[in-house]
Amino acid sequence: MNYYTNSEVASETALITQVRANDSMYFMILFNRYRPLICKVWYQFHLTSTSLDDWQQEAALVLYRVACNYSGQQGHFCCYFRQALMNRIRDLYRQQAAKKRVPANCIEPLTDVHVETVAIDHHLGPDEVAEFRQCYYRFRNDCSNLEWETFVEINQGFAIDEVANKLGCNLRSIRSALERAKKKFALELT
Repeated sequence: MNYYTNSEVASETALITQVRANDSMYFMILFNRYRPLICKVWYQFHLTSTSLDDWQQEAALVLYRVACNYSGQQGHFCCYFRQALMNRIRDLYRQQAAKKRVPANCIEPLTDVHVETVAIDHHLGPDEVAEFRQCYYRFRNDCSNLEWETFVEINQGFAIDEVANKLGCNLRSIRSALERAKKKFALELT
């Protein structure tokens, strides 16, 4: 935990006051004072889609907002700023995860009829169709009923909690079944 002397707190308060007055020179002094914390948070919670330069720009926006909202009642400025950085990192993680999601209208059902349609639509040769069907049916037969139903529901765009409610299972069981099915599916593809 950081402990500050009265002069350090006073100088920090003066910096914050000047930042509120839109003084860019004092903002840069305050930013440079907290640059090690900003870099430490980035290294701790590295986002693959955010470079250090981009993160520093995000942190500068957070620092300005926090400086403008800081009243001293939230505790030490350093702790308040760090918490705001952590909140921003969580927001960026959520945005990154949201980009990975497949829109529901782009998801195709995984059914026996669909497998046959895919084989025909992609103009596969007879050998490729036979191999595709064998992989599909081996995978389907290797899965338990719960694994198969979970795999199909998730691939149709349902969330894990929706699948748990639909199948009448707890979340842990659904997650485990999905992981087992994904491993079996990966084995069939290799």
